[in-house]
Amino acid sequence: MSRKNAPGGSAEFTKSAFKWKDGQVYLAKCAEPLSIRWSRQLPQNCVPSTITVKLDPSGRWSVSLRVKDTRDLRLKPSNKQVGIDLGITSLLTTSNGEKVANPKNLNKLHKKLRLAAKSLKRKTKGSNNYQKARLKVARIHAKIKDSRLDYTHKLTYVANPTAALQLIRENQTIVVEDLAVKNMVRESQSTQEQLVMPTGPN
Repeated sequence: MSRKNAPGGSAEFTKSAFKWKDGQVYLAKCAEPLSIRWSRQLPQNCVPSTITVKLDPSGRWSVSLRVKDTRDLRLKPSNKQVGIDLGITSLLTTSNGEKVANPKNLNKLHKKLRLAAKSLKRKTKGSNNYQKARLKVARIHAKIKDSRLDYTHKLTYVANPTAALQLIRENQTIVVEDLAVKNMVRESQSTQEQLVMPTGPN
């Protein structure tokens, strides 16, 4: 656990503490297998050596399995290269002139997060209402994290026709600009505030 009384935590199980049978996981002393919604299937003939069960602050359970994958997953060599310029209004712009927009649902999620955080501040710490509000904030944080990870994963690797760019699969070399995005956002916000600041009577 990250801090005292904080929800969440994880437990690791080695081979002697679980059983892998017919594609299902049985933990020690449990007659029924874990009810798992798989994000992807394990490679054929792969058997887990370690299983980690985790509870995150939003109340979601997840299971990760460590396996030895003997497949050759190396990508074919490419003579292409691309540069990436990170942005604020857009996620990035490539040296080929292609722009990739930010995930569309992030603005809505950030708005929900601001409202949920304000509601949490008004609750009495330790009360049932506080715990409900805290869980709501944690779940929105989890959705934002999932959205970013999913979008980045599709963008950079997965062979998915809806992905904006297949950067890793298509390029041998990727060059990324080294800059502080947080400072860019702060400066952009400061500039906007100056532009809308009333000048007052002369």
